[in-house]
Amino acid sequence: MRYIIILNIILLCLTNNVLYAQKTDTIVHTNGNVLLGEIKKMDNGIITFKMDGMGTIKFQVDKVNTFSSDKNFQIVMRHGLQYYGRIDTSGINRKVKLILLNGEELLSVGEIVEMYPIKKNFWLRLSGVFSLGFNLSKGSGIANLTSSGKLSHRNRKSFAEINWSDNTTFQNDTLSSNKTDGSLTFQRLLKKQWYLGFNMEGSSNSELGYDFRLLGGVSIINYLVQDYHNNFYVSVGTNGNREWTDSDTDPTNSLEGLLGFNYHYFKYTDPEINITTYLNTYPSFTTSGKWRVNYYIDAKVEIISNFQIGINFYYSFDNKPVNVDASKTDYGITTTLSYSFH
Repeated sequence: MRYIIILNIILLCLTNNVLYAQKTDTIVHTNGNVLLGEIKKMDNGIITFKMDGMGTIKFQVDKVNTFSSDKNFQIVMRHGLQYYGRIDTSGINRKVKLILLNGEELLSVGEIVEMYPIKKNFWLRLSGVFSLGFNLSKGSGIANLTSSGKLSHRNRKSFAEINWSDNTTFQNDTLSSNKTDGSLTFQRLLKKQWYLGFNMEGSSNSELGYDFRLLGGVSIINYLVQDYHNNFYVSVGTNGNREWTDSDTDPTNSLEGLLGFNYHYFKYTDPEINITTYLNTYPSFTTSGKWRVNYYIDAKVEIISNFQIGINFYYSFDNKPVNVDASKTDYGITTTLSYSFH
């Protein structure tokens, strides 16, 4: 009798573990197939779905007819509205039923831009890219080495990102020019597609004649386009600027405006394509007639899982550089090999 009781206890424990391990989320494909597993997240129109036996798979949300989950999600819609609740099937093609504390909402699957489990969102919301590029010309003796990286984290009502890059040119084993940039940006949701932005940047550029520039400011941001493949936003703000030309000269202080245009394009189907570009203009409020422009584009194509090849191009212009002997323009183009996660 004692052994029967012990055996029943063991079987009960095993049964509980199996039930606990079961994936309770359901996705109904547009072809009618029903998938059982765990919805990890939805981002850029891609659902990350974990299934027993098959591991983690990804597929486009336009292949989804409906889905359900008993977990609570943060859901971001294409027009900027955000919801928090559980998802259930609706019985209507390409629709889901959102279970709220005070009622229900019927949502179109095609209008959902992002979806994250509320209690498991830190690492799922963290993403990054690391790139390395190198060009060499034997005839001219010129070599160019670039490195860059990005870490991004999106929370319920905020977005934070760290960027860094270095572009160094050598000629005949001698350093001829260097451009280094690092920035921290933070966006806080105000209402729908409107955000309040904060930024802090540090940079150096030998071609434009400054040893170090420290920039910090605030801006208002509006996402004009936010869907599966495209993100486009405009930012308007102001920045404080402090520049050093060398250790023997006092730094120069100025107040600048900001008008920025940022665009991101993403395509998941083979070949996976990722393009990021921005144009920022900085008219000076304290130096009459002075203005600066920064333009950047980074285009990548995936060659194998999480690895991409691409090119990046930058252009900088300052009509009144702090060093009168410096060039007014700087630009460069480099091929890169990148690794990304999440």
